[in-house]
Amino acid sequence: MFHASRVIVALVTALAVACSSPEEKRAREATTARAAVAAESARAVVASSLPATSVWDEPHLVQRLVQSGLAPQAVTDAKPESYWQVPVLVYRVGNATLHAYLYRDSTSRRKIVGTLDTLTLAPPGTASPYVIPRLLIVQNNLAAVLVGGSARQQERVSLAIGAGLSISRAR
Repeated sequence: MFHASRVIVALVTALAVACSSPEEKRAREATTARAAVAAESARAVVASSLPATSVWDEPHLVQRLVQSGLAPQAVTDAKPESYWQVPVLVYRVGNATLHAYLYRDSTSRRKIVGTLDTLTLAPPGTASPYVIPRLLIVQNNLAAVLVGGSARQQERVSLAIGAGLSISRAR
């Protein structure tokens, strides 16, 4: 009897979730999106207290995106393309997706990016894993691929990253 009642409760709960109205679903999605943006904004605050070295790292990338008003949302289950040879940081930025690859230095980044087909952003003869429109953004030790988004959104992300990081000076 106890087991059967647990099954019934689980079924009723699943049915209630499945039958929720479109408004309730949109409200849940908006709440989830706001929480994701808030988490990235908190990371940006932490980055503002770190010294800038002109070398990109994850906190400074997030800080730059947040300061540019782009409201990034981290995608935690993304897998990198192996040919980039470093882990990937993926963010939803509006209706676009930013795939960021951070290298030890600009020489390491140039070594990898220089081997890619400039149209597919993949090794020559390999199909692109990125749908069109896609945009390659490189700056110092960072290589990023922005997938999707409007021309204005692509420009905003490109300007946010392309400006680079400032170097902290000792006072």
